[in-house]
Amino acid sequence: MSKRLRDHVVEGNQLELKKNVDKIIKKSRFIIRWIDRNVARTEKRVILVNLLSSTSDYLELMKSSLNSHISVLALCTRNIYEINIRARSLIEHQDEMAKWQSEAVTDKVQTLEGILSLANESENINEQSILKSEIDRLNGLVQKYGFPVVKQPASTGNIANKVGQEGEHKALFKLYSKLVHPSSYLVNDYGGASSIENQKTLQIHAQLYAHDTVSRVCEQFAIPYEVSKPYGQA
Repeated sequence: MSKRLRDHVVEGNQLELKKNVDKIIKKSRFIIRWIDRNVARTEKRVILVNLLSSTSDYLELMKSSLNSHISVLALCTRNIYEINIRARSLIEHQDEMAKWQSEAVTDKVQTLEGILSLANESENINEQSILKSEIDRLNGLVQKYGFPVVKQPASTGNIANKVGQEGEHKALFKLYSKLVHPSSYLVNDYGGASSIENQKTLQIHAQLYAHDTVSRVCEQFAIPYEVSKPYGQA
């Protein structure tokens, strides 16, 4: 992350942290409203606004869960990181937007197929038929809009490498995952896993990733100086 972005993040007590996070949330939502009013609806606008909106949602969860299990904070930070990596990828390689949309279809189809695999063929025939029809409809959307077929979405690690963030990924993604999943570290050494050092690492990086995503979205839509300059500030 650039020094300019790091300057926005200041260590402090929990009250100050909540205030700082709330500023990013409010500014993100203000920017989204500005984009909705001033930028023509395009594929890029919809996708980037969704990513920014999701970032603010996870910041909201983070703000409300600072006294909860460390896994909640880790989940928020990891997901804000993944959104940032995805935003970087879509902005730098805009041909990836069709793949990203196709992934949504793939995710839905795989979810429905998973539900169907649990069903007994002789039971709930009508419900199974509805699910199969929905799978056919979703697959039809891929053909209708000419989306590429995505059998397996790219991993965050691969995307990070593509946008030059392999160092960041190697340094921190394992920590995020160890604290999200019931790893031996988390289960058998919760005191260490939830240490002040780990909490600060998660809190600071969540803000850095969020600031970076906001900045990139503002640059993409040439948002005016008076709107974009003070993001994250009162």
